[in-house]
Amino acid sequence: MKKITLLTSIVTFIALPNLSVAQEEAPKRVAQLEEVVVTARKRSESQQDVPVAVTAISSEQMAANNIATIADVAKIAPSLDQREGRKQGGFSIRGVGQVRINEVQADPGVAVYMDGIFLARNDSQLLDTVAIENVQVLRGPQGTLFGKNSVGGAIIVTTKDPAEETMLSFSSKLDTLGQRNATISLDLPLIEDRLLSKFTFGSVKSDGYAEDLDTGAHMGDDDRLMAALQLYWRISDNMSMKSLAYFNDQDENIPPHYCQQITLNGALSYARAPGRPEAYHEACSNAERLIGQEKVQTENYGNEFVSQDALFGNTLTWDFESGTLKSITSYVLKGDNFSDFDFDATDLLAIRNTAHVRNQLKEQGVYSDEGSRYTLGQELQYSGLALQDRLTYTVGLFASWESLDRQLEGQSSTREGWVGFESLPGLPNINMLCGLLPEDCLYVRGVNNTALSSYDNTSYAAFSQVIYDITPTLHLTAGLRYSYEQREIRVEQFEAEAVPPVAGIVPLPPGTPITVMTETMFNNLEGMDIQLSRGEIQRSEIDFERLSPMISLSWDASEHFQWNNVDALMIYGSVSEGFKSGGFNVLSTGIDSFDPEFVVSSEIGFKLDALQRSMRLNMALYNSDYKDIQVVVADIPSLGAPEIFTNNAGLARMRGVEAELMWLLSHNWVINASGNFIDAEFLEYDDTVNDPVTGTPGPVDRSDEPFPFIPEFVYNLSVNYSREFSFGLLDFVLSRNTRSEQFIGGDAMAGLPQFRDDATIKGFSTWSARASWIPRDNRDIRVSIYGNNITNKEYVATGSAVYSGFGTNSITMGKEAHFGLDFKYGF
Repeated sequence: MKKITLLTSIVTFIALPNLSVAQEEAPKRVAQLEEVVVTARKRSESQQDVPVAVTAISSEQMAANNIATIADVAKIAPSLDQREGRKQGGFSIRGVGQVRINEVQADPGVAVYMDGIFLARNDSQLLDTVAIENVQVLRGPQGTLFGKNSVGGAIIVTTKDPAEETMLSFSSKLDTLGQRNATISLDLPLIEDRLLSKFTFGSVKSDGYAEDLDTGAHMGDDDRLMAALQLYWRISDNMSMKSLAYFNDQDENIPPHYCQQITLNGALSYARAPGRPEAYHEACSNAERLIGQEKVQTENYGNEFVSQDALFGNTLTWDFESGTLKSITSYVLKGDNFSDFDFDATDLLAIRNTAHVRNQLKEQGVYSDEGSRYTLGQELQYSGLALQDRLTYTVGLFASWESLDRQLEGQSSTREGWVGFESLPGLPNINMLCGLLPEDCLYVRGVNNTALSSYDNTSYAAFSQVIYDITPTLHLTAGLRYSYEQREIRVEQFEAEAVPPVAGIVPLPPGTPITVMTETMFNNLEGMDIQLSRGEIQRSEIDFERLSPMISLSWDASEHFQWNNVDALMIYGSVSEGFKSGGFNVLSTGIDSFDPEFVVSSEIGFKLDALQRSMRLNMALYNSDYKDIQVVVADIPSLGAPEIFTNNAGLARMRGVEAELMWLLSHNWVINASGNFIDAEFLEYDDTVNDPVTGTPGPVDRSDEPFPFIPEFVYNLSVNYSREFSFGLLDFVLSRNTRSEQFIGGDAMAGLPQFRDDATIKGFSTWSARASWIPRDNRDIRVSIYGNNITNKEYVATGSAVYSGFGTNSITMGKEAHFGLDFKYGF
């Protein structure tokens, strides 16, 4: 607690995202900050009046901070984290919301909404900032005002409404990494004052930031097309309807990632692939030498992220004398969708690169790329006033039906599926079996865990929240949510040949899924794919239900502090509970389930406007008890076939402080910053780890290892200078983002004391800058030059350490320095 107390006194110097300020010559008048309006409580309110930790970022702020996608919002919104370089969302807030590898098995810990439409899966959450009006980040469990419950928080994305007059706008971007973006938007009234429309089309392309050494593929590139149609229909004086159709087509290579050799005690350290003379640890060392050279050497087949999304939403608002009824209907469809990720980060193995598995299934007449996913959602909200307007209430119902059909799960250890070992626990020394032969021998087996899974997920909820004005300055908020979640799964397992179709030289006991081969025999398996056969079909069903309450008390204390240059002060405290459904793992042994996770979060904070409203400071202290945490773990059986799945980790506690400050020093100068500190620790976490010598699994207490993928502190500091000249307005922004070190351990072995330093990536700071010109006679034109990572800092952005299986780190490097030109024009 001393750390938090100390940080509270320090963090008041850090602040929120950049704020655009109108420039007027008024030397005798103190510059004031503009009011920020949020809809965190399903109504428009000043951010300073809402007893919720919320950050609101406008489209202008996103442009000033070089924010290209929703993931970049994590640079400036305190306590929001997203692993840089990933193509999926995987957000966490205040350390809650773990990152998954398989996106279909667990719900996201942070809910993302686009115009009220819930985006159910991480791989659909990374929206481009095209046509976005603002983004709001709500921290802490959300459920008593939202359709879908969330344990970490919510990200609310609001698109720009159609304008009431005809408008055409165009924007483009070019940079030194081959970025070439273009967006065109047309606002077109169809029926004056009644029916408005907006058409938006965008293209995002770049050449990536590393080249594959073997294929020349541009890793980490961008190749996306999007189109959106929005309609606003004023049906009558008290009824309106908003409709949205959004399409996205994405076909990209995954970000460049590298192998770092740590220990030779991994189950696959000495694994071999047909036709390759080196073992995995040697291939890892070769790949590691390329770090910093803008080259990468990973599996040269697959490594793609392909996604086609269609989103349809309709919001009907009906105003009555007693309140407002709102209906939100949504349909989200995902067509072609697959994500290959070469987890071992070498060109030798192919762990979790599903491209090979897809091809092996095609040889059996099974087309896994024919799978589809859709989510149908319906939400009803009714809001009103009572008790002479002293009581504000919202009640709602929510239902969603999600179908994920024929989702490919599994992996092939190598391109063909055959892997050779120089030794294996529990088997005789290879030299004892063929020591007299003129060449070395290997233990050989097929490693291919493949399944096609279909999921049907059903959610029902009822939620309510009331705000009661005890006095004009004291307000009580209470809410309650009932959630019911049902999960159904159907799995078609495919059994792989355990022994190659070529006889080995040494017979082993019947039923042993291993054969012994000479190197020549093993290399002859190159190009001979493992054969898959249809196995049994398994089914399972599970359901969960939960009541989740919240309560908060807020006090408008402004009148008590007027003597101290305080213009507005609101102090609040809250307690809330979050719930996330459990689900299923698909393992080589069959279907396994994991339990729900729960968060009880308590928070105190204040929101302050001072110095004649030229300074704004918001701060919150929180404590979260995180139970049955859904974490991703790796299990390595003795025969070296790694399986990565979700498990429940017992109990953890998060304590932290976050702050946002905006300070308008003058009409020209603005200082903005944001920051957070978190002390996250496991209180209970029992797992198993394989003995590095015998391979025998044994229990281990992991409660003392660092919490993964969470930097202890993050802060963003920016300085903005704007000035009007005869030729127009010039606006300059310089910002620095700093992140502390973070633990990336993915298994129990990486968490052992002797390996923790190896499984921890260093903290880093990056600088970015932007200069913009807006002509005096045409405010619809903006020309900007910008730079990201302008000091060309070399840093590890994220990674994963699995030592019992691989003995290596798989890391993603951050982007090098890059500079660009941004142009916007509207008429």
